[in-house]
Amino acid sequence: MLLIFLLFILVLAFVFGDRGIIEIVKTQRQIKDLQQTIAKLEAEKRKLVKEIEILRANPLALEKKAREKLWLMKKNEKVVVLVKDDGEPKDE
Repeated sequence: MLLIFLLFILVLAFVFGDRGIIEIVKTQRQIKDLQQTIAKLEAEKRKLVKEIEILRANPLALEKKAREKLWLMKKNEKVVVLVKDDGEPKDE
């Protein structure tokens, strides 16, 4: 009877313990999620590095980007901003 009780405790520790099967599966799932996040961030980094190279090499691309992001304009130039209408009247 004591042997069965000890085996039962050993099995419980093996499955549910700090280093048990359940904890190992959770950790492997976290590793997979983190690897996917790393892959996405590396792809974004490559895209941004490419954009930086283009902006450094081409002053016209830099000017275009500045105009888009900062709403810059040349002298005697007007900026037109188009706003999407959701079709709902606004309460004022």
